Amino acid sequence: MGQPNFPIERPFVITVTITNSDTRPILTFPDIAGFVKKGTSASVTTTEVGGKSVTNQIITQNYQARAPGRYRLPPFVIVINGTPVRSEGAELVVSSSLQNPLPPPVVPSGNAAFLQLQTSKSAIYAGEGVGMTLSFFVADNYPYELSFTALDKQLQTIIKQIRPVNAWEENWNITDLKPSPVLVAGKKYRQYQLYRAEFFPLAVRPLRVPAVTLQLTQTRPATTQPEPVSFTSRPVAVEVRALPAHPLRGRVPVGLFRLEEGLSRQRVGLGQSVRYSFAIAGEGNIATLPNPTTTGNPTELEVFPPESRHVINRTGDRITGRKSFSYFLVPHRNGSVTLANQFQWIYFDPQRARYDTLRSRLQLLVGGQASLNTTANAAMDTLTANQPTDDSSERSLYAGIDVLDSTEQPIQVSALIRAIANVLIVLMLLGMIFVFFRK
Repeated sequence: MGQPNFPIERPFVITVTITNSDTRPILTFPDIAGFVKKGTSASVTTTEVGGKSVTNQIITQNYQARAPGRYRLPPFVIVINGTPVRSEGAELVVSSSLQNPLPPPVVPSGNAAFLQLQTSKSAIYAGEGVGMTLSFFVADNYPYELSFTALDKQLQTIIKQIRPVNAWEENWNITDLKPSPVLVAGKKYRQYQLYRAEFFPLAVRPLRVPAVTLQLTQTRPATTQPEPVSFTSRPVAVEVRALPAHPLRGRVPVGLFRLEEGLSRQRVGLGQSVRYSFAIAGEGNIATLPNPTTTGNPTELEVFPPESRHVINRTGDRITGRKSFSYFLVPHRNGSVTLANQFQWIYFDPQRARYDTLRSRLQLLVGGQASLNTTANAAMDTLTANQPTDDSSERSLYAGIDVLDSTEQPIQVSALIRAIANVLIVLMLLGMIFVFFRK
């Protein structure tokens, strides 16, 4: 479950992760008093465990609070593929707004329906994300019946005007036009979200979005003939600030990140390989996160190029997710190897307005009980054993390779039989040809 303390602008989420599943089941999430279900998102991740690919299904239900306050999520059960999974619930505290709230929506004078482009922030750093949402609001007491006309074609033109240049876009891809009840200036409205995206500016220049117009048709109660009507939004500008001076300014990611790491085993023998996962989770432009910087001595620890995977979650006006880098490490000396001296990842934290570095907290123990007597003996044991032993899978593929003699090739019985059979077939063919011509 998501954090129990959050502002009203952000949704509360309940996420179900189903490991080793190729199919996505249909789940029934609980209702929460005081909250409205805002849709379900799903994603698929693939990880490698023991040399095999494992598919995980991630299903997230979003809840939007109707008003600030304290709420109780009672214990509930979700049935997953016939198996009930129980949660103890939680106490949810919804605050009134973010630390830097934007001005509330301004209703155009005399209008009970209006088009508005909202931004999640009024000022950001270059590389930081800002959410943009284009919505159409209709008051519950609006006297006319409104209908959207050629909405897809109109949105294509509107999005081209909204989309900032020189910015990375993460689109919510809204396909279901459903109204949501909201309060604007104390009045009840229905909100239709037409477009939502998160933009990450790549240059230090303001994001200026011009006014856009949406065409609809309305029908008056006294007539049955629809008439065209248009609604125009107000222009929006977001300030983009430059990052503070730093040797890597403009080349480091911007966001709120944390490190999640792990070793397949903490103690290995000299020359053995071990898998190390360096995963970056948090809020930011997850898709473009760079690889960690390797700063270690290759004579102490050999680091093979990583495999990377990422998962992006779109909740509220934020882009969150996780990008993992999977390395194979081969140590070349006995003792303790501090991974903090091998890997680092520098980023800029926009909340604290400072650069920070993610470093490993793990240590790799080389030698001791896990070490092999000698790399040569390990290699010879692997080659001469008729049956695999329990620890053969733990040995490195490259152990003792420097002492192997490639001139002594073993004789394979199956290959020898095939060679003899081929010679006999050729002799039989030659004999048949000789007899044919002799007659």
